[in-house]
Amino acid sequence: MFIGIALVFVGWVLFALYSETPQQRRQKQLAGEPAVPKSAPKPSASVPVTQPEPKPSEPVQTPPAEQPKPAESKPARQKPAAQIHVVQTGETLSSIAGLYYGSPADWQKILDANSDILQNPSQIRPGMRLKIPPK
Repeated sequence: MFIGIALVFVGWVLFALYSETPQQRRQKQLAGEPAVPKSAPKPSASVPVTQPEPKPSEPVQTPPAEQPKPAESKPARQKPAAQIHVVQTGETLSSIAGLYYGSPADWQKILDANSDILQNPSQIRPGMRLKIPPK
């Protein structure tokens, strides 16, 4: 009986780690589609415009030298804001961490960011709004 319980538990863990949620399937589907098809530029039938050559009697005017622009200071890099994720049926903290961080092992970051509403991972329920901290 102990072996049966252990097999069910291992199966549940593997399912939680490797199953795709509907949200993950949508993201993969959207990633595979081109955003906007780019159209090829249409060939132009116009003749290129050329500048007339200056006459020898006219002095050649050169444009004034451009003044160097002052160095522009870049704004300080801001820390990205936390995202909000609405929990769907069948999702776990591990599956959500895999979705946002690429690794299910980072579930503790999400638990720590939501310590006001979650004390342990088993309290996650569909419809909960979880804060997802930046990587």
